[in-house]
Amino acid sequence: MPNIDGNEIINGKYGHLYDENGQEFQTCQEFEANVELNKEEINLPGQFLATHKVMGGTGSGSLTLLKIDSRLQKKIADNPTAKFVLRGVLADPTSRGQEAVMLRGVSFDSIPLMHFAVDSNVEVELDFTFDAFEYMQTI
Repeated sequence: MPNIDGNEIINGKYGHLYDENGQEFQTCQEFEANVELNKEEINLPGQFLATHKVMGGTGSGSLTLLKIDSRLQKKIADNPTAKFVLRGVLADPTSRGQEAVMLRGVSFDSIPLMHFAVDSNVEVELDFTFDAFEYMQTI
């Protein structure tokens, strides 16, 4: 069994999110992007279990920001059909390297106009879909 140094486990505290101009969302608390694979079930004669073929996929994700301004919400409100670019980076200095993923064709699912609760930091939560992704760096 391989010996793993606990310091090599990536700490999410070193995650960063950037927009299409390279400007960091400095208060990003959480970021997630996934590709769900669309599969077709195929039943073959003489085979008890069905096999599956990947036919395509759908990209989706979410991000949570602590609110310090309305920059992103205003961009979405000004052009709800706009497609954006996001770049997520994990750069823990004690890990084996840095990972970066670029999302293209990002389309937000809603326009968060305002939200607050007494005695709480204001957060902005946004769900989105995306049309393409590229690993810019891998560990």
